[in-house]
Amino acid sequence: MFAPTRSAVYRRVTRAQTIGNCIQVSSARYVQLPMLLCRAGSGRREDHVKGFLEAVNIFEQARTMAHLQTQHELEQAFLADLNLTASTKPPEPAPRRALVSFWCEQGLSSVASEQLVRKLEEAGHRYSVEQLSAKVQRLNRILPDADVSALVERDLAVLDLDPGLAIRNMVVLVEAFPGRQVTELVQRQPRLLSCPDLPERKERVLALLTKLHPSRERKVVAGVVGEYPDLLFRMDYYQHARMIDELPIEIQNMFVLADQGIGFLHRYYKRAKNNFVADTSDEEAGF
Repeated sequence: MFAPTRSAVYRRVTRAQTIGNCIQVSSARYVQLPMLLCRAGSGRREDHVKGFLEAVNIFEQARTMAHLQTQHELEQAFLADLNLTASTKPPEPAPRRALVSFWCEQGLSSVASEQLVRKLEEAGHRYSVEQLSAKVQRLNRILPDADVSALVERDLAVLDLDPGLAIRNMVVLVEAFPGRQVTELVQRQPRLLSCPDLPERKERVLALLTKLHPSRERKVVAGVVGEYPDLLFRMDYYQHARMIDELPIEIQNMFVLADQGIGFLHRYYKRAKNNFVADTSDEEAGF
């Protein structure tokens, strides 16, 4: 007999106190998710299929709610930190000597500090030492393992990050490149934190490279993009490429195996699709 019952599904939601790879938890509560229709007592295949589809649906809803809840609480924690570190009155910009000294204290050489202060001045960014200290502190809270000075050197925009955008992009990176440290990705390409269209850009680039790559496997392509996150921006210029061979040599070399060149890459995945059974053309090519 088909005996439908409904059971409430709950997910544990925690409150974050700090931002970064390590999040301190101060409280926990359970959020009720939509009801799941459990199909029991029936051996019919269609009932099992319906039950499975309902389970998949409830999992996706739980995942979405967890994503939104985590992002919201991280934003609240970060905004609370902004209130603690922000000055009530904008201080006067510090003299150049004080700014150079500040960046030297952050680990930059005197020459690099001079260059960074000059870049900030040319870009119209004039801060007091107190303002810079607060901004660096906030970045350290988001990315505790990052070299913040190097991030600022590469992209001045990280000093004025929108917290909601930065946190959303970090979540996108974690989901897109599992196993990769977000800090490592951002260190290589700081623009990832401030990119407003990162979710769409990530999908567009991975889809294009999957189409161009001989493996036609997204996970293979994602591994390379995780190693070279600049591709998320550089591929804007190659949207009309029809095969990986039409990309610049520098980008092709990011995908080659064992430094063997792009021809080897094509032969390797051709053999992989044939369970590595070599054909005559492979043997003649010396594969």
